[in-house]
Amino acid sequence: MTLDRKRGVPTSGEEGSALLVVLVLLVLVTVICISAMNNSVTELKIAGNDRVNKRNFYNAEAGLFDAVAMFDRIYANEADSEGNRLYLKDSTHLPLRDRDPRNTGVEFASPVTNDAGIPVAWIEVRAIVLLANKQGSSLSVSADDIPSLAHIGPAPKGSEKGVYRTRRYAVTATAIDPTVYSAANPKASLTGVVLQCGVDMQEELVKVEHLQGI
Repeated sequence: MTLDRKRGVPTSGEEGSALLVVLVLLVLVTVICISAMNNSVTELKIAGNDRVNKRNFYNAEAGLFDAVAMFDRIYANEADSEGNRLYLKDSTHLPLRDRDPRNTGVEFASPVTNDAGIPVAWIEVRAIVLLANKQGSSLSVSADDIPSLAHIGPAPKGSEKGVYRTRRYAVTATAIDPTVYSAANPKASLTGVVLQCGVDMQEELVKVEHLQGI
């Protein structure tokens, strides 16, 4: 900025140029600040989504591991020390071992809970059968998505071949979102995180001989 040689003050043209520079700088600073804020919000969202995804995965994993560990109880629907069963048992709701392997299964909320007492996952179990014998069930699409294998396999390693056989099952665990969980409708809180594994159950040959070839 230069001074008018006669009056020692800036000219109007120079004042206008200085104001324009200030405005441009102000706009640049504003844009930079907004961009930084947007980046911070985006990073927070990414971090939040990552925490949720990890929580859901670990919940599904915990539910799956627990279901496999207590599969004997699921198979027979045995009551615990307090008389609680994993799923309904009466004259029409049979234990998993007595249900038609072609089209039925069982489902229930995992006994594993978080600190607030909310189940970590929804568990579904159905028999693995040959595709030609497979029929639709009341379970989810994920639980019904099973490999094509004969339901009855050879005797487990170490057991008598003429006495025992293996029954094949698939266990599916879907993580529950604890923020929207409702005991009245637990399936409404299921997430998209699903884990599945196979389980072999030893059974006496005389009890499953009629199921061979399914």
